[in-house]
Amino acid sequence: MGSLILFLAVVISAGIWLVLLFMPIRWRMSEQWDISVDLPAMNYPWPTLSVIVPARNERASLPATLPSWLKQDYPASEIILVDDESGDGTAAYAREISARENRKVHIIDGTPPPPGWSGKLWALEQGIRVSSGEWLLFTDADIFHKPLLWQGLVAKARAEQREMVSLMAFLDTHGFWAKLLIPAFVYFFHFLYPFAEVQDTRSKTAAAAGGCILISRKALSKIGGIASYSDAWIDDVALAIRIKRAGMLISLSLTKSAISIRPYLKFCEIWSMIARNAFAQLHYSWLLLAGTVMGLFLIFVSPVAGICFSVAGKSVMIVPSGIALVSMAITYLPTIRFFNMNCGRIFSLPVAGFLYLAMTLSSAGNHVFGRREWRGSRRNIMSNTILMKR
Repeated sequence: MGSLILFLAVVISAGIWLVLLFMPIRWRMSEQWDISVDLPAMNYPWPTLSVIVPARNERASLPATLPSWLKQDYPASEIILVDDESGDGTAAYAREISARENRKVHIIDGTPPPPGWSGKLWALEQGIRVSSGEWLLFTDADIFHKPLLWQGLVAKARAEQREMVSLMAFLDTHGFWAKLLIPAFVYFFHFLYPFAEVQDTRSKTAAAAGGCILISRKALSKIGGIASYSDAWIDDVALAIRIKRAGMLISLSLTKSAISIRPYLKFCEIWSMIARNAFAQLHYSWLLLAGTVMGLFLIFVSPVAGICFSVAGKSVMIVPSGIALVSMAITYLPTIRFFNMNCGRIFSLPVAGFLYLAMTLSSAGNHVFGRREWRGSRRNIMSNTILMKR
């Protein structure tokens, strides 16, 4: 009986992967954008720009990232770094670097978030309140910006008439666990939120990547500012949803022009990154969690189990299992190529899928026990469950 159930699961998995092969919008990774020296012509003055950086214990990141911002040479721009109660001297070190570069950085000593605000969004809000730019660029303290990135983003937004442009920063893949799980993270995110659909006005799909978001002040004001989604844990997606629902154009692209320097050398670091948000992605729904777990087991685990049973003598399973695994590998190939990795890694996706299943369950456990983290800070929310506004 068990063999029959597994055979049916493998056949269903093979069918699902064959269908997905004919849905390249979810896996082809075609929405890529990088800065070019040939910027679109600007026949008008560059709009003013405020770059707002929430920073919590980012002293180690700033020597690489802060100089990259200071060298952008964007006219009429300002950098506002909000020190979110760091314990490592982040603010003092930022002042030291800016003095060494002989450039001004507006550094704010952040305050604890009031009730109903997540820590990062409150840090952004404090930066916005003292900013003056017509456009706002939200970026993380561990994101290195290649030269001319700011001009390229603004030129892209103006040329395409978009009120919000977001880039998914190029993530670090050094180390065994990062090579296994970071490309899979991007693959799954793109699968859930196809970037081409994000910029399609006919689609309801909306998403952004919080490490690099350019948005017009006018658009942010139109949706009621950050206060309109102040309790959202997945804040980048929440912002994108509101902007698109308000009828404004947005875009999301992969890039190698904004680079995350945060290493993910330890398995526990990647586990924490995923477990922070996985259950929130499911809107804290136990029904969606059950469906997700069953789905991940069906499409990632059952084909591998089928191959194992085939080796043990159940040869009938080898064909559907092989179809599922080969189809899966084909869909993973564009992601592996984007990260300039050995093509043999396309067959690692089932292992990553199984681990993401475990991380999703861990995320649900964190919710049950009231644990939430942002860059190492943990707050107990057992008495006040935070739901992301949709």
